[in-house]
Amino acid sequence: MGEPDTANRAEGLLEQIADTALDDDYYVVRSGPGAQKRQFNTVLTGVVMAVFALLVAVAAIQTRSDRPATERERATLIDDVDARKETLADREATAVRLRAEVNALQGQVDSFDPAYQELRLVAADVGATGPGVTVRVTPNPNDDIDGQIRDQDLRVLVNGLWYAGAEAVSINGNRIGTLSAIRFAESVIKVNYRGIAPPYVVEAIGDEDTMAERFEENPAGRYWVKRQQDAGVGFDVSRSSELRVGVVPKPRLTIRHATAIKGEE
Repeated sequence: MGEPDTANRAEGLLEQIADTALDDDYYVVRSGPGAQKRQFNTVLTGVVMAVFALLVAVAAIQTRSDRPATERERATLIDDVDARKETLADREATAVRLRAEVNALQGQVDSFDPAYQELRLVAADVGATGPGVTVRVTPNPNDDIDGQIRDQDLRVLVNGLWYAGAEAVSINGNRIGTLSAIRFAESVIKVNYRGIAPPYVVEAIGDEDTMAERFEENPAGRYWVKRQQDAGVGFDVSRSSELRVGVVPKPRLTIRHATAIKGEE
């Protein structure tokens, strides 16, 4: 009855504790409605996973089936780009050829049509050489406002030289044409939209003797005499047996709005 009975009682107590470790309510809940719900959730999860796997498989199959069409479209696009490049190259080659033909024809016209050459000379489309006068204009050395050379001063000078018989005029190497502009902009005088600075050298091709005399007698000559007297600007005229003036810039030769009247050529 001593130690063996004590051991047997301890073992029986442990077995009883193990058998009753969970409350009876646990078994009730586990085997109740909640168990059915958990079983439903498990089935639903399996269905969702199956559907997802099916969608992935369909997408993979669709991608694989669309790949040949995509590659065909890419190849077609590359061919189209190459064809357009070839067309552009052909057109550029044609433009170069036509420009060469135009230049050749223009050279032929120049060689036997003096009237056309004269028109180009008047339009300032070709350089010119011949006798004439050179006018050198400088501002007052005292640098006062009245003694500065203005764009208006140069316009009066050029117009006066045209009136006196000039056939070609340039200012600081800039040829004056029918569409040329002499204006003040950005703190500088510009001719054909190119900035120039003093001294202003105006070269005019024409009869050097009569042009100088006619300039002195016309309103432009009197204007400059007064500018010399009132503002102290420099104004010097010299005759030359040979002057050279360049060509007006191409943009100043382009007619954008005016058209010739038929029958008045």
